[in-house]
Amino acid sequence: MNQLIKLLFILIVFPNAIIAQKSKKNYEYNIDLLHVSNDEVKVSFAPPKNNLKQGKFIIPKLVPGFYQAMNFGQYVSHFTATDKNGKKIPVERLDQNSWMVHDLKRVSKISYQVADGWDSLEKESHEARSAGSTFIKDSVFVINYNSLVGYFEEIKEAPYQINITKKKGFYASSALDYKQKNKNTDIVWAKDYHKLVDSPVMYCVPDTTWLKIGHTEVLVSFYNKKERHYSKKIALELENILKNQQAYLGGSLPVNKYAFLIYYESSNENGFLGDGLEHSQSTVCLYRSGDMKFLPMALNRVASHEFFHIITPLNIHSEEIQHYDFLNPVMSKHLWLYEGMTEYTTIHMPIKQKMISLNDFEKSIEEKIEGMKEFDNSLSFTEMSKNSMERQDQYMNFYQKGALIGLCLDIRLRELSDGKIGTQDLMQLLMKKYGAGKYFKDDDLFDEIAKITFPEIRTFFSDYVEGTQPLPLKEYLAKVGFNYDESTGKVTLSLSPDAKQLTLREAWIGR
Repeated sequence: MNQLIKLLFILIVFPNAIIAQKSKKNYEYNIDLLHVSNDEVKVSFAPPKNNLKQGKFIIPKLVPGFYQAMNFGQYVSHFTATDKNGKKIPVERLDQNSWMVHDLKRVSKISYQVADGWDSLEKESHEARSAGSTFIKDSVFVINYNSLVGYFEEIKEAPYQINITKKKGFYASSALDYKQKNKNTDIVWAKDYHKLVDSPVMYCVPDTTWLKIGHTEVLVSFYNKKERHYSKKIALELENILKNQQAYLGGSLPVNKYAFLIYYESSNENGFLGDGLEHSQSTVCLYRSGDMKFLPMALNRVASHEFFHIITPLNIHSEEIQHYDFLNPVMSKHLWLYEGMTEYTTIHMPIKQKMISLNDFEKSIEEKIEGMKEFDNSLSFTEMSKNSMERQDQYMNFYQKGALIGLCLDIRLRELSDGKIGTQDLMQLLMKKYGAGKYFKDDDLFDEIAKITFPEIRTFFSDYVEGTQPLPLKEYLAKVGFNYDESTGKVTLSLSPDAKQLTLREAWIGR
């Protein structure tokens, strides 16, 4: 028997042996969604093979996309380690989010229980729930793996195999590819912890619709305990948004597969509550409202904003995000880019793609200006970004003034290029330079942008992002034929714009 035939024989006859051999190098987790008690899920895992005398096990303090400590370790209890004979091995809890496991090389199994972070959107909470998990037995599980799965600080880069025990008929909606082992068990692989945490999943009886936007497959998965077969209606709303985003981004979406995981809770209130968290290939959207008629409007803002995060920080980001420390993260100074530019894109795309009227666009600008006034605008945005965990009182200004920084930057670029280059083009240039898997140095970004655009743009960042000069909104809006009345906060079209203003406005918003 030659070597090739031998290899084929081994792969066909002994596939389990191959998997077992491979699994020694990865974390192998078991998560039980079938036998849930008191809103707690049982979790266990076998660590990768190692020769460590001890290991520090970590559940994240916070995750990318949020800038306040969430301490997911608070939901973990009954943490135990045992050897192959079931004998307990000493462990000690170091703090809310970490444990020291002694004699790690002898550990065969680690087990613990995880409580859900939220069970109703109606309960008051100061934390965004889209980064946490909910376990509603026999109904729905919204899972962010950062609240169930951890890693050893000494074994950071190992792959993960997750075995999920679940109710028959439940479907895993996710950007990851879940395989069904049997009617009650799914298996999924992730190349490392970052990929796993970046890929949430929603388990429930499926209400799903698939879209094809260019080359991108888009999964729309919806859950409400009463409403069924609603994903198709939502998909139609999202399809319109995504096709316009595709055109806005130059005709192609920078992702092959994407999943919208939408959890909806009915209430007796007017209006709606929306909470979302972006990922490289998915978004978790949580909504509560008194009427489902609000849902399309919520999707237009929240889903659009979160989807645009596929540009930044998911494709364009700094070293701090590329090598994210889930226990003690170092903050980047470019939240003006990650959140501010993303929010600006969310209000610029609809006018550029002729989805809204000029009057609607003017109102969007007015809302951002009014919102900005609630914060301390004498602060440096880069300094505020570096200290975003400590300055939570100012954080929401990244969505207000941050969007207006994007607006002014767009107009300035258009002015310097005679209308040829704006922030749409800048993002494309930055994606080519710092695509997936690459990163920029925090201190170098402004100089790099000046190199690939115009030297004069460096002064813009020095004055208005690093510096504390007031944004020149009145001056910049006048360049594109708009009046801004600082006393009333109103933004209106100029009555008699000159040819230069009209040309620049056409290049900026296509009107």
